[in-house]
Formats: sequence, structure tokens, C-alpha cells
Amino acid sequence: MERVDLRRRETREMAEVIVDRSEWLLPPDRDLVRAVFARGLTTLEASSLTGLALRRTRRRVRLLARRVLSAEFAFVVSRREAWPPLRRRVATACVLEGRTLREAAAHLRVSLHTVRTQMDVLRAMMDEGCSR
Repeated sequence: MERVDLRRRETREMAEVIVDRSEWLLPPDRDLVRAVFARGLTTLEASSLTGLALRRTRRRVRLLARRVLSAEFAFVVSRREAWPPLRRRVATACVLEGRTLREAAAHLRVSLHTVRTQMDVLRAMMDEGCSR
């Protein structure tokens, strides 16, 4: 997993990857990531825009950047179109949008068991390196 250190400027390439992949995030998260990595706002400036505490904003930006740079995120983005609709929706909700399993189940109106099963399949596919 790529480490994101907000105390230094990210390389332009890494910032571009983060901004490009931010299209898959939920709108408030996407706006925060783009404010910091595309527009170049500091987390202090971003926290004043979002109304969140500075510490919470820094942590949120770091976690979002780490998620979009993860292998799991890239795997889902690159292979999701080949999957059955339910698996695609679960992977989008959990991996791309960052919802918890319970939140995804409620959002998708399926059982928690269904979401867990689909995420288990997704992790097995990642371990195998295939796109079943």
C-alpha cells in the first residue's frame, strides 16, 4: 500500500493519479481530494471549506489518497465492467465509495451476508489475479 505523507508535496504523477481516480469517490470525498490535489489547497484551507476540524480533514485526505492508490481500488476500476451486476455494485459501494459492509448492504438493499459473500469473492479474485 502506497504511503501518503501530506507534509511534503506529492509528485505530480501521483497527484494526477489520485485526481483521476477520484471520479469514483462519493461527491463530498471527490471534492475534498480535488481541492487538495488538483487545486493545490492546503488541508487548512480545505478544512475551512468543509467545516471539518483540521486534524479530521488531514486524516480524511490521507485515507482517501491511500484508498485510491491501493491495489484493490485499481483492481476494481479496471475489471468491474466484466463482473455480474451485483458484484459490480458491491465492489463500487465498498471499495470505490468506501462504504462499510453494513452501509453498502443498506444502500444496495441487499443482505449483509450478500455483501460479505461478494467481497469475499472479490478478495479471492484479487489473490488469484484473475477477472472472473
